[in-house]
Formats: sequence, structure tokens, C-alpha cells
Amino acid sequence: MNAQDYIEQAYEVGENSVEGVRLLEQAMKAADAENDVETGYEAREMLMDATYTLGMPKKQLLAFAWMIKQFEAKEIYIDEDDLMWKYKWVALSIVDFPEISKAQIDHLLEDMKQKYQGFQYSLKPYYKIRTMVAMSMGEPEEVLHLRAKWLAAKKDHMNDCAACETNDEVHFQFYHSNYQEAVDKAKPLISGRQRCGEVPHLTNGMLALSFWHLGDQEAAKERFQKGYKLTKDEVEFLNTNADFILYLIASQQWQEAEKIAKNELKTLPKSENKFRQFRLYAAVAVLLQAAKKQGLAMSVGMELDEALQHAQQAAQAFDNRNGNTFYQQQLAAQLAQYS
Repeated sequence: MNAQDYIEQAYEVGENSVEGVRLLEQAMKAADAENDVETGYEAREMLMDATYTLGMPKKQLLAFAWMIKQFEAKEIYIDEDDLMWKYKWVALSIVDFPEISKAQIDHLLEDMKQKYQGFQYSLKPYYKIRTMVAMSMGEPEEVLHLRAKWLAAKKDHMNDCAACETNDEVHFQFYHSNYQEAVDKAKPLISGRQRCGEVPHLTNGMLALSFWHLGDQEAAKERFQKGYKLTKDEVEFLNTNADFILYLIASQQWQEAEKIAKNELKTLPKSENKFRQFRLYAAVAVLLQAAKKQGLAMSVGMELDEALQHAQQAAQAFDNRNGNTFYQQQLAAQLAQYS
């Protein structure tokens, strides 16, 4: 079969599926063997969309690197807006792999900045991503410095949709334990005035915890009940489901927490994202430790020692890359707070 045959088969089985990804990878190989750059680009563009949905950022990064190379070679027509939009996906996900060094991350982000400047785009998306990366790497002074530039920059067509922009504002406030501000920022999402394919899916876990911290148990419960329907079994939302587990621990809903932890651990092997893996292992470790202290028998498919070991190893890997102890501190704080 040639590359187009594999692409057609991917459409038939659903390109946003594991089998679809396998077929697209076969299309890429066939196109490369035939020196068919246009079809190779088409296959990788489809792969970018599929791996973004499925949570396979390693494959996404490899495909994107090839696409950038072809863009710079200028052998075929490539929509610059579409490619630079995808740059945002890659720039946000690269930090989730501790094996990728700070120098490599800085190089990619600097390249994004230069390309955005070259196309005369606003740097607002760049500064927002830099802020989020600094948050992920535990760099509080850098976060505040970049946040100011993010807010000051003008909007343009490269900004995310309104729902995603609001989600990122909520994330920023939640990260800094500003729970009332997080809830206030989220009003358009809670009311349903703003939504997209990922929001409020990504937001509801943070909101459930924020409402719980503010003492509004009914609102917290509502965010969980509405939210988990959107994120159950979805590899892209393991981070949100970890927040739901923490909420259920805090509110002492032990059976529900056990059920979700068991379910999401079955989803976990589908994810390549090391940060999402860390978040879920940490939440499960917190749950099992809290249950043990309460004298509760709990079966989630993993023992406390194993979950804790996975979480600690991931935290150490991120901290070694970042040159601090941010992840180990976060893990220790969660184990203490929810015990």
C-alpha cells in the first residue's frame, strides 16, 4: 500500500484512535520512502491532531519537528497560521517530560518567540505559555515576571478561544491558592456561556477543590458530578481526575474515590504524559494513605507503597531536570494536607 492508502484506512477506522495513529505512522513511512513531502506532511498534520486528543505528546513532538523542518525548507506550501497554532500545543506539552532538558525547552520556546515575531504575531500566547512552563517547573519569581508580560501583551488571532483563556486564568489563580479568585474567574464556564472541546473539562477539578476550600460543599459536589461525566476514562484529562480524587478525599467520599482511582489507573497506561502520570500516582498515594489512617480497606489495583514509589520517582525526575525540589514538596504537601 502507498501513503494515501494508509491515510484512507486511518479515516475509515477513525484517525483519532490508537489504530488510526498506527496507520498514520505507516503513511508517514511510506511517504518518506517515496520522497512524497506533501503526503508526509498531510499524515503528520493528522497525527498531530490525533496525538493531541489521545495524549501522545512524544509522537506529536517528533511529527512537529519534521513539519517545522519542511516549513523552513519551503519546498511545499504550508499554512503558517495553522503550524504556529500547533506550536502552542508542543510548547505546552514539552515540559511534561523530565527527560527533556531545560536547555532544550528554552531553545524550543525561543524558536517559537522568534517565529511569532517574524510573522508579526502578538507575543501574548508566547508569554502565557512561558508563564505556564515556569509554573510547571516551580519558578515563582519567573512566573510573576512572565505573568506581567502575558497580561500586558495585546490580543490577536493567535489567542486561544475564550473558554481556554478563562481556564488558564482559573489555573493561574488556583495554582497560587487564590480560590475565591479562581471561582470568580470561572463564572462564564460555570454558567455555560463559555465552553469548548476541552473546557470546562480541564477546569472542573480545580473548581471542585476551590469550592471545597471555600466551604461551599454543594457547589463543589456539583462541579464533581457534572465534571467527571466529561472526563471519565479520558487520557487527556487524567490531571483533572487526579483533582477529583483529591476532592473526594477531602470530602471523605471514600467509596467514590476508590471507584474513580481504580478506574483511572486502568486508563493511565494509555498516557505517555509523565506529568499526568505523576498527578494520578500522587492522588492515588494520598488516597491510600488517608484510607489507611482511617482504618479503611481499599482496593484500587495498586498498593500504597507502589503508588508512592511511582509518585516519588516521578517527582525526583522532574526536580532533577528543574534544579529544585518543587515536585517533592508538592507531593509531601498533598500527603500532609489530605491525610
